[in-house]
Amino acid sequence: MTTLQENQAHFNSNLHISHTGGELSSDAGLVLIKEVIHKLDFADLAQKLVSFKDQRRYYQHSNVSLMEQLLLQK
Repeated sequence: MTTLQENQAHFNSNLHISHTGGELSSDAGLVLIKEVIHKLDFADLAQKLVSFKDQRRYYQHSNVSLMEQLLLQK
């Protein structure tokens, strides 16, 4: 059960956002930004609206996930 002090992130069900000071992370701000990106359905929007001129043959990460990572690094 979630309370006002604890929320579960929708993009990662193992992640809980809490104000109790338990397990701390220095990436707390990015977690909230990632949650907003998930709520906006960023991956589908980027796939529809952005075109990439990429000729990679072997890759592990999609162009959309690389773009998301670049946005989070800024």
